[in-house]
Amino acid sequence: MWFGLQTTENLKFYAISSRFKPFSNKGKTLVIQYTVKHEQKIDCGGGYVKLFPSNLNQKNMNGESLYYIMFGPDICGSDTKKVHIILNYKNKVYPVKKQIRCKVDGFTHLYTLVLKSDHTYKVKIDNKVVISGILEDDWDFLPPRRINDPAVKKPENWDDEAEIDDPEDTKPEVML
Repeated sequence: MWFGLQTTENLKFYAISSRFKPFSNKGKTLVIQYTVKHEQKIDCGGGYVKLFPSNLNQKNMNGESLYYIMFGPDICGSDTKKVHIILNYKNKVYPVKKQIRCKVDGFTHLYTLVLKSDHTYKVKIDNKVVISGILEDDWDFLPPRRINDPAVKKPENWDDEAEIDDPEDTKPEVML
């Protein structure tokens, strides 16, 4: 069965939801795929999907409802034309650090998010990979592997010149 949602006004919250049985993708690939068509010249709005916990009260669903994954295009003004990938880790949401440009041409586009059990991901638009990577590298889930120590300082006699002449250097004799 297919469902769709057609919106008529900018800057208005529209939602449709469907309950499905709880599942785990542990050790499996999770694929989220759907189509979006922005028929009108959109000034500000999104066409994204959110995966909520199975205990979500659908009648009270709103923009503040806890979700596990948010994925899809978001357009606002001339500056924001991006694909969101926001993942919930330990009840905190983390947006992807990379910029992914969405399509804004009035045609129908297929958006696909693939999350693999090896902690890699890829995003496809119209079945073409537009970005891929490793979850740990592209989200700030974990603390940085390396932290700069503010107490570490360069020695006072440190020279920042890329190359320094060696006063004892001599040119070798040319042998013919």
